[in-house]
Amino acid sequence: MKVKVLAILMVLALVLLPVFAGCSPAAAPEPAPAPAPAPDPNGAPEADEPAEDPQSWNLQFTTFWPAVDFQVTEGHEVWAKEISDRVAAETPHTINFAWHPGGALLGPLEIYEGVAAGAADLGTTCPNYTPGMFPLTEAFELPGYNNDNALVASVTMHEAWKQSELLQKEYEDVKIMFFWATGPGDFMTNTPVRTLEDLRGQQIRAVGGTVPTVEALGATAVGMPMSDSYISLDQGIVDGILAPTDTLKGFRLAEVTQYITKTPFVYNIIFMKVMNWDTWNSFPPSVQQIFNEVNEKYVIEYGMLRTDHTVAGQEFAIEEFGHEVFELDAAETARWQDAISDVVERWIADKEAAGLPGQDMVDLVTELDARFSSEHGGYGQ
Repeated sequence: MKVKVLAILMVLALVLLPVFAGCSPAAAPEPAPAPAPAPDPNGAPEADEPAEDPQSWNLQFTTFWPAVDFQVTEGHEVWAKEISDRVAAETPHTINFAWHPGGALLGPLEIYEGVAAGAADLGTTCPNYTPGMFPLTEAFELPGYNNDNALVASVTMHEAWKQSELLQKEYEDVKIMFFWATGPGDFMTNTPVRTLEDLRGQQIRAVGGTVPTVEALGATAVGMPMSDSYISLDQGIVDGILAPTDTLKGFRLAEVTQYITKTPFVYNIIFMKVMNWDTWNSFPPSVQQIFNEVNEKYVIEYGMLRTDHTVAGQEFAIEEFGHEVFELDAAETARWQDAISDVVERWIADKEAAGLPGQDMVDLVTELDARFSSEHGGYGQ
C-alpha cells in the first residue's frame, strides 16, 4: 500500500512540476519575435508579395511626322526614352519602341483606326484627319479663344478630355495617352496677303474646324494631311496653307512658300497619342502607372516644345529663305474677325441640331482656355 501511495505522489510531482516552475520568478522570458525585414528602397516587392515575372515589349509606333521633324526627335523619341528608362529602373520589365515615321506603316488617315485594330501599338495623328469621327473635338479648333500659344491650347484640350465623359466616349476604342495642340497658326502663301481681299479666292490647305473659318474669310479650303502639303504647294495645287510656322522647317514648307500673314485668332489643331487596348492591357499595373505619370508630364512638355518651334520656324523661314511677314493692323484685324464672327454660332447650332451639346462644349473650352491663358499665356513671348 505504501508503495502505491509513493508511486502516486511521484506521478503528481512530475505533472505539477512545470506549473510551479512557470510561476517561479526565476523563469526565463519567452524570446521576442524577429523584426520584419525593412522595405527594399529600390522598390523590390516585400516577402509576402509575389514578384512580377520579367516581360519585354517591342512597341510599333506610327506617326505621320517625318523622322527629322522636331515632333519626332525632340518629342516622341524623348517621351519614349523616359518610358523605357523608368520601366527598366523601377520594374523587372523592358520596353522598346520601333519607329515608323512619315506614314511608313500607316498613312495619316489610317493611324487612328489602324492602332484601334492592332496594326500598330501606338500612333500619333490629328482627330480632324477623319472628319465627322470626333464632332465635339472640333470645338477646340473654332476661332475666338485666347489661344495664346501651344502650351495653353494643349493643356486646355487634355484637361477638357479628362473632365468630359462625352469627349472620352469619342475615343473609347483606343487608350488615350494624351492630347496636345498647335496653338496659333498663320497663313503661309505664295502671294502677299495684307488684306481680306488678298485672301479671297485663294486655294488654302485647311483641315477640321479651321475649314469654316477659311471659307468665311473668302478663300477655298482644300483638305489634306500635312504630309501632302509640300507637293501641293510646290505644284500649285494650293496657293497657301493655314498652319503653325513650325511647319516651315519641320515639313520644309519654307521651300515652297514666300509670305507669312499673322492670324493667331483663326487657328488651332489638336493632336493625340493613342495606344491599342490589347497592348495597354498586356502591361502590369507597375508599367501602366509609369505611362500615366509620364503622359501627364508631356502634355506640358509638348506644349512648350511646339511653342518654341513655332517661333523658331518663322525665324528659319526669314533667315534662310527671305520670307516676308505681314502683321494686320487693328482695323484690318477687326474686318477679319467680323467676317468669322458667326462661325462659332453656326457650329453650335449644327451640333445642337444633331443632338450634341455644342454650347456646353464651347463653354467648357472657353472656361479652360481663359484659365490656362492666365497660367501659361506668357510662355514663349
